[in-house]
Amino acid sequence: MKINPLLKNITHRLVWVGLLASAGVSFAADADQAVTKSTALPPKVPGKERTAKIQLTEVTAIAAKKGWLQEEYAKVNAKVEMVNSSVLGVPGAEASLLDRGDLHITSRMAYPALQHRANGLDAVVIWQSVNAHPRRVAIQVLADSNIQTVADLKDKKLGSSLVGCPYYGSREAIIKAGHDLDTDLAKGDIRFVNISGAASISAFLAGKIDSTGSHPGTSSTAPLYVQKQVREIATAVPGGAYTNAGGRTMFFAMRKWSIENPDLVKAFLLAWDRTVRWINSDNGAHWDEAAQIASRELREPKAVALYDLKDVSRISWSWGQVDYADAVDSVKKFQEWAISVRDPFFTKKHLTDKQIEAFIDKRFFAGGDYFVDTSERAKTAANQGAATPAIDTRAGAQLAQATSGQ
Repeated sequence: MKINPLLKNITHRLVWVGLLASAGVSFAADADQAVTKSTALPPKVPGKERTAKIQLTEVTAIAAKKGWLQEEYAKVNAKVEMVNSSVLGVPGAEASLLDRGDLHITSRMAYPALQHRANGLDAVVIWQSVNAHPRRVAIQVLADSNIQTVADLKDKKLGSSLVGCPYYGSREAIIKAGHDLDTDLAKGDIRFVNISGAASISAFLAGKIDSTGSHPGTSSTAPLYVQKQVREIATAVPGGAYTNAGGRTMFFAMRKWSIENPDLVKAFLLAWDRTVRWINSDNGAHWDEAAQIASRELREPKAVALYDLKDVSRISWSWGQVDYADAVDSVKKFQEWAISVRDPFFTKKHLTDKQIEAFIDKRFFAGGDYFVDTSERAKTAANQGAATPAIDTRAGAQLAQATSGQ
C-alpha cells in the first residue's frame, strides 16, 4: 500500500482551509443539475492507468492491507494512493485537498459535507450511511465533576468544534433539555468555546472548560474512557435531526472527477462493501485482525481501533443508505433544522432543494449506473446469516479490557 507523502506547501493549504470556512468562497462553477445517468460509459479497462487517491480511515486501511482495494482498481487499470488528511491537524482540511486534486474520495458526516458544499466546493455525495446511533455524539464531564445533567451546565463552559458535527449533536441535545449554547446570533445560558483536537482535551482535563461534546470512539476521546476520566451526561437526541440526518457519514468526491471517473468510484464502493461485510461476518471473529491493521496504519492504540469496531458509537464503518430519495431528504431535513434553531452558518448560507438534489449523485444510489448495494439487507455467500453482536461499551469496559490485554 502506497501512502501519499506529506503534502507540499502545507502553509498554502492551511490558508485554503481557512478560506473554506469563510463566506463566499467558490472553488468551481455551481452546478444545480444532478448527474443521474452517465452519457457514455467508460471502457471496462481503460488503456491509460489512473490513480485514485483515497482517504485513510480504519476501513480503507483494512481494505488496502487485505488487497481488496488494489484488486478492484486493477480491474479498471488503476492504482490506489492512501491519503492521511489527519496529518495536517486542521478541521476541514479534506476540502482543500479535494479542490487541489490531492484527494479524490473522502468522508465526513453530513453536516460538514453540506457546509463544504454551501461554501462553494463543487463536490457530490457518492455514498451515505444509515442513521447514526445516539452515542455517536456525547457530552462528557470529568468523572469527579459535580455536573450531573445538562441543566447543571448553566453559566458553565462546553467546548466543541464548529467544523465538526459533535457540536450539532450536542447543541440539539441541549436545546431538547430546554437550554442553549452561545452563538454568534444570540447569547445562550451555556458558554460555548470553539476548540478541537488535542487542545480541546488539554483544556478539558485542565478544567479550563467544564464539559466537551465529542465522538466517544475517536483516538483523542477514547483514552479518557479507558482511564475512567469521564462520564456522559447526554447523548445526541434519539430520532433527532442529528441521528437521522446530520450524523450520517458521507463519502464524497469532486463533481468533475466523479463524472470523468465513475468506474473508479464504483471500484471504491465495491471494496468498501467487501470490507464492511467481512468485518460484520462470523460474529466478530475478524475484529482483532481488523483492529490490528487499523491501529498500525493509523498509528493509534489497538484498543481505540477495537472500540470503534465494537461500540455503538462507531464512526468508521456502517451500512449504506442506498435510497436516493431518502438520502436527499435527510440532508434537507438537517438543513431545515439548523435554520430553525438559527445556526449562524446555515442561517446565512444554505443550499436550495434543487442544489441538495444535485449534491447527492444519483448514479451511485439504487437504480443508478454505478450502484453498489452496501445495505445491510444485501447478503453475500461469504456471510449469509451473519449477525453483528450488539455491544454497548457505555462505561468503557470493553475498551479498558482490550487495553489491559495488550
